[in-house]
Amino acid sequence: MTQQNYRRLIHCVLLVGLLTALNVAASAQANKSWPSDMKPGSVLFFNRYTSNPSNPQQGDTQINITNVSRTLDSSIHLFFVDGSTCSIADGFISLTPNQTASLLLSDLDPGIQGYLVAVAVGGGGGGPTQFNYLIGNEYIRETDGRTGFLQAVSVAKLSAGDVEGVDGTAQLQFNNVDYECLPTEVALSSFNSQTQDATNLAIYSPSNNLQIGNVETVNVFTLLYNDAEVSLSSSFSIRCYRYESLTSLFNRGGGINRHVPAGRTGWIRMNASGKPLLGSIISRGPVFTGAHNLHAVTLLPSYTITVPAF
Repeated sequence: MTQQNYRRLIHCVLLVGLLTALNVAASAQANKSWPSDMKPGSVLFFNRYTSNPSNPQQGDTQINITNVSRTLDSSIHLFFVDGSTCSIADGFISLTPNQTASLLLSDLDPGIQGYLVAVAVGGGGGGPTQFNYLIGNEYIRETDGRTGFLQAVSVAKLSAGDVEGVDGTAQLQFNNVDYECLPTEVALSSFNSQTQDATNLAIYSPSNNLQIGNVETVNVFTLLYNDAEVSLSSSFSIRCYRYESLTSLFNRGGGINRHVPAGRTGWIRMNASGKPLLGSIISRGPVFTGAHNLHAVTLLPSYTITVPAF
């Protein structure tokens, strides 16, 4: 074998090895069970809520939760997470088969903005349990007048039965064994130029303790692409919860309006490097207005959230 042929053989072996590794990684990702806002589950994440305590007509959020089981009752533990302090307010609701319930945040948590986690629990308000029959959505009116409709992000419990509690707490394991995994990388699939539209981003890393709350700063690394595939890198941090305009968040390199000028569109990739990420946007423009959840791009292999278990 000549030296040239030997080098070609080595290159072929390395290429085959690289392709095999990429295929294995892609297969592992594909085999994971993904959270979604298009299916029922045992845990629901409502990515934003807000209200105006002095004038609910100016700003409010209506949370809707439905039990789609035709035969089974459900008990649900609600965790309202204050986006400013990470403190937790909680409560319970029960739903009979085929029942839906609507909650106004101006009544339940007035003047607070943040996110809501709904966890299916055993009868009488016990510990977390498998009950993959919950769906939800929310109507939002922001205090600046913009409005939107968001589906709840649903996470299924893959293992049967209850989560065993220890010393009054239980661990929700989002590891594709007990519960589906949570995303660590999310994307805003498209946005119009902010020279004409005004888009606000609501983003958070779910607290790992829904019993007492947990204040932790999470760094988010971003790539903002315009429609010519040119990227602009940036980063920002989240402490509890962040709700801010795209123009304010992405000012690096001359700002978002220079990178995505009038008449153009862009999209954004956001990665929390080992922490979960969820969020949504609400946009208002001269023609179109509305809201949608961020898309999950990459899943976090494992994450634990502590909840009370009575």
